[in-house]
Amino acid sequence: MIILGFETTCDETGIALIEFKEKKFRILDHKLRSQFEVHKKYGGIVPILAAREHNKNLPILFNEIYIKNLVNLDIDYLAFSVGPGLPPSLLSGKNFVVNLAQKLNKKIIPINHLIAHFYSVLIEKNKLNIWQTIKNNIKFPALGLLISGGHTILVYFESLKNIKKLGETLDDALGESLDKSARILGLDYPGGPLLEKLAKKGKPIFNMPKPLISSADYNFSFSGIKTYFWQLVEEIKKYNKLDEETKANLAYSYQKTVFETVLIKTKKAYEKFKPKSIIVTGGVAANSYLRRIFLKYFGKDKVFFPEKSLATDNGINIAFTAYFFTDKSISYEKIDIFPDLKI
Repeated sequence: MIILGFETTCDETGIALIEFKEKKFRILDHKLRSQFEVHKKYGGIVPILAAREHNKNLPILFNEIYIKNLVNLDIDYLAFSVGPGLPPSLLSGKNFVVNLAQKLNKKIIPINHLIAHFYSVLIEKNKLNIWQTIKNNIKFPALGLLISGGHTILVYFESLKNIKKLGETLDDALGESLDKSARILGLDYPGGPLLEKLAKKGKPIFNMPKPLISSADYNFSFSGIKTYFWQLVEEIKKYNKLDEETKANLAYSYQKTVFETVLIKTKKAYEKFKPKSIIVTGGVAANSYLRRIFLKYFGKDKVFFPEKSLATDNGINIAFTAYFFTDKSISYEKIDIFPDLKI
């Protein structure tokens, strides 16, 4: 079975071609085009510009894969992320995939972008043309934590396909919070990775509140701590103390606080549900400090992260996840997008 997957939920244009044989697979090819240079000057993603870039990049990336691979291959399914995401970006993906499905007379497997992030941990290594076994050492039931620029969600996996949401952010997502705190410190966009780099030079000398850690539920909130951080930085500026060392200490302190917050909430769910494994995924899961504190608390045999290259949005995750949902394939006339899609 060969699946061609497309990712256009936000500002990454991704296409991947994966071949499956029993419980093995190989990534035949994949392309990814980032848009951060386009959105950089705005300090965040502009939806209409994101859609424009998808419309430009999709035919380019597809032709690169087609010329190299599809001329000699017959694909079985197309797959693309139908949500959640930015409506203009999702619509760009839908239009391209529907037109392609019509030309090739193929069915489409609609993929929930959030589920694809969780399933990415089943991919051992991101290597081309090497047969790999789908990771089978994740034991269920399991907890799943998705942390990205747009989402912060804690779920419970009874099995790989039986998922229940336990809690989510009530306002800002964790990744969004990191980007905003980076902007407060004058860092460029995207701020999360730059904040992590700066934090490595600092120390956690600033105490900050950990939102909702005493609440009985499993929800998160990062809006208040972002406001607290902004007020702290403004106060420091009054005394002309915002030098590079202080910025590094602020970055470390903020990063430590928000990551310990999600760790505390995950601990609470762990004690309640007694899972056999913990899955941590999404773009923020690439952060080294986050990985370190989760591994330290739960142990290397319990915590599973995706490969860092697969933590952010990409076509590989979409095509790979589609393998588990071939029974959900539909004709191109019935496909639609769902910007507010939930788990």
